Amino acid sequence: MCGASVREGSGYGVAAAWLVFTKERALRLISKMLAGVAVVFCAAGSAAWAQGDEGGTIGRRSWWLPENVFPAAEPIDTLFYFILWLTSAVCVAVFGALVYFLIKYRHRPGRRAKFIHGNARLEAAWTLIPTVILALTAAASQTTWSRIKYRPAIESGDEVIRVSVVARQFQWFFHYAGADGVLGKLHADRVNPKSSEFEHMIGLDRSEDGARDDIISPKMYIPVNTRVDIDLYSVDVLHSFFLPNFRVKQDAVPGLTGHVWIEAAKTSADVMGTEPGGAPLPFEIVCAELCGQGHYKMRGQLFVVSRGEYEAFLEDEASYLDLGDDEEEEY
Repeated sequence: MCGASVREGSGYGVAAAWLVFTKERALRLISKMLAGVAVVFCAAGSAAWAQGDEGGTIGRRSWWLPENVFPAAEPIDTLFYFILWLTSAVCVAVFGALVYFLIKYRHRPGRRAKFIHGNARLEAAWTLIPTVILALTAAASQTTWSRIKYRPAIESGDEVIRVSVVARQFQWFFHYAGADGVLGKLHADRVNPKSSEFEHMIGLDRSEDGARDDIISPKMYIPVNTRVDIDLYSVDVLHSFFLPNFRVKQDAVPGLTGHVWIEAAKTSADVMGTEPGGAPLPFEIVCAELCGQGHYKMRGQLFVVSRGEYEAFLEDEASYLDLGDDEEEEY
């Protein structure tokens, strides 16, 4: 018995030593992680400060949601916060009840368990209440959904700009009408992925009416305070056109034409800042659908500028067009 006691005592001592050792290792690891995080934040702050010293400006950054510049999408933020606070309150209530029952009904000497077969009224209540909340939320958001997704909601007229956004692995292309104001038609059967010409990569036939002077750019420019009607295409796989600062996300499905519209109340320079040379920084365009191995690099740039800067962009892009009668590249 004495030997057993010694062995047990030794075992407890080893266990206690291991716990202390593990605790010390954990504390050291946590300290190193906190130090690493501090270094990263200091480096980021230094880089931002250096950028400011070089003459550029950094726009407002948020640890939470990016600033919303699309007035029609403001109800989306309201709905988001309603769902967030509602689910947070339910989460706190559920876990609070869990902790309460764990303490109140913990095992005690002499206490016997009681078997409960359920409560039909309670089960009906916690099924009906979420159903009603979900139905009311869907009804309340229907107006916003229709306003953003329903094409007739966009006012017609010369002030509305039409842009075709074409997604392909792993790039975005932005197709604008030329001086004639007509967007050429895109043809899926004329897409040539091996070509280095933008029109062949998205299936635009320059010989057709309206397509001869069309502009295709790897960057998107739109004027501020102007409605932009967007047709969305994909030439290969499923992509998703996501503008965080506009709360807009729409899938680009091969063989189908998607549609969204946007309007920016602020320029990208007002929100994101400027580069050291004074050039505006863009809003980010993200592909929010896993589209292949290069999905991580499928990021685009959206510049919201003044009307004059937008016209200058179109004029500059048009200067690169070859409007001669040269023979087209073979497909």
